[in-house]
Amino acid sequence: MAAHRIGARVAGLSPEQLCAIIEAQAGASDAALRVAEEHAARLVEQPEWVLSEVLLSPDLAPHILAQLPTKAHAVKGTCRAWRRGWKETLKKRERPRLVVWLYEVVCWST
Repeated sequence: MAAHRIGARVAGLSPEQLCAIIEAQAGASDAALRVAEEHAARLVEQPEWVLSEVLLSPDLAPHILAQLPTKAHAVKGTCRAWRRGWKETLKKRERPRLVVWLYEVVCWST
């Protein structure tokens, strides 16, 4: 029953108050955050330049994708530019970080 009244109860809230409620609820669990992200992605329209000049940029896409874990294979199915970027960055992301480990060994042994 309370679900039927929620629209009327929040209708008079300011955008800041609505954002605070959404952030609090999204932080409650991973599932709640996922639902909030899905709604935001569907409802909030991105400017065209974000897509063409950032997300599909052959110069920037590999840097964006390099931040993702190697197990996030779903991103490579997004488009051709991201598939190409995924292939370009996969080997770098799979490689163990020996440089950091060797640096720590040298620092601790001296």
